[in-house]
Amino acid sequence: MKPVTRHRYRLPLLSTLAVATILVTIGCGSIDLLQRFQTDTPSSQVPQEMATLWEIYEHLDSDYGGRETVNQRILSQGAIQGMLDFLDEAGQTGNTLTDYDLDTPDLGSVWEAWRDISAILESEDTGLDVQDIQTAAISGLLAALNDPYTRYLNPDRYSLEREAYHSDFEGIGTWVRMPDDQLIVIAPMLDSPAEEAGILAGDIILEVDGVPLQGLSLSEATLMIRGPRGTPVDLLVLHLGSDSPVLITVIRGVIKQPTVIWDPLPSIDGIAYLRISQFLEDTDDELEKALEEIASQDYDALIVDVRSNPGGLLSTAINATSQFLKDGLVIYQVDGHGNRTETKVKKGGLATEILLVILVNGSSASASEILAGAVQDHQRATLIGTKTFGKGSVNDLRKLTDGSGLYLTYALWYTPDGGLIEGEGLVPDIVVPAIAGPTGDSQLSFAIAFLQERIAVPVG
Repeated sequence: MKPVTRHRYRLPLLSTLAVATILVTIGCGSIDLLQRFQTDTPSSQVPQEMATLWEIYEHLDSDYGGRETVNQRILSQGAIQGMLDFLDEAGQTGNTLTDYDLDTPDLGSVWEAWRDISAILESEDTGLDVQDIQTAAISGLLAALNDPYTRYLNPDRYSLEREAYHSDFEGIGTWVRMPDDQLIVIAPMLDSPAEEAGILAGDIILEVDGVPLQGLSLSEATLMIRGPRGTPVDLLVLHLGSDSPVLITVIRGVIKQPTVIWDPLPSIDGIAYLRISQFLEDTDDELEKALEEIASQDYDALIVDVRSNPGGLLSTAINATSQFLKDGLVIYQVDGHGNRTETKVKKGGLATEILLVILVNGSSASASEILAGAVQDHQRATLIGTKTFGKGSVNDLRKLTDGSGLYLTYALWYTPDGGLIEGEGLVPDIVVPAIAGPTGDSQLSFAIAFLQERIAVPVG
């Protein structure tokens, strides 16, 4: 595989990408717009302790563009139930939903419920954090939308998510997950500080600089490990199969993760293979460089692999798709007000003529589906693999006043011919299951054979 030499340009951050990396958290496959929006000053009836919930409601009421319509009654019910459930879990009792008029304008019933709960907190030594009550209300309100892509991020989590759009970052370079309250290394990144220091797949990180991680969230643990390049971090690590942990010092560095690699398939004449793993800010440059190299070597056909690509930046998806089309629409989107916005192909694509196959699977989501759906509708490429994930909403990552954030479903997007992707996915032109076995990658093998039949063979 040939990683592409990268050229740095300043690109606008327009969007999201479940696994986390040390420093970067990737939430599976949304198309996002990184923006900050100003909301009106909260109504005088809104308790100061609930200002963030009111700010979130204003965003929903103004701009939500998911499949369901915003319903204040349902949202009020969700917020109150979230607070009541939190009280119940803490061993406290309060009123029930039937004690509140859910039709009171401007979430009036929510503020009434909050005043009742405040009275409980003041009269009894509950030990409950006021912020936790608001977080419970926010969780209940957003759950009522039944939209997994509209979600609240505390300030630390917002900071991590915002950095997920960069192709390079500062940290130790490790993919991690946190099941059962343990921070487990999925794998160190190639040539990363973590790999060089001896961090291995399956390692459990127990402590960071002497502080145990037990009881912390994934974002809290990640924030403890991340830091500026050149600085050390001491990790107490339990290797897989070992009984005794070891102390490993890692010097943080700049982590570079190429998102485009290509392979000339040396044993296969005339066909190049190119994989796009994510659509991040440097992917445009990497893809352009790869296509220039491929064009210089006169390949007859190209396989573009976006299997298990969770998505990324909307702008990058548009630019990448434009490399394969001459003109026409890439996508159009319809927002919560019914407004249609079309995005057309950018001229000057480098691979508009080469015979093309796109490999997709059930984890090809969001930006991957934009590319695949556009070339399929334009009959520019043959899609091979299995049905895609079905993530077809545009999400704003909005910074809230207190430094927290909100992923907001702003619009739904459609393929050029009007195909709705959200909840539906793309059906490949040729369905080929992924079969693990001695023959290797069944979908890639099929794509190669498919293209070989279509490459013109000169007669001597």
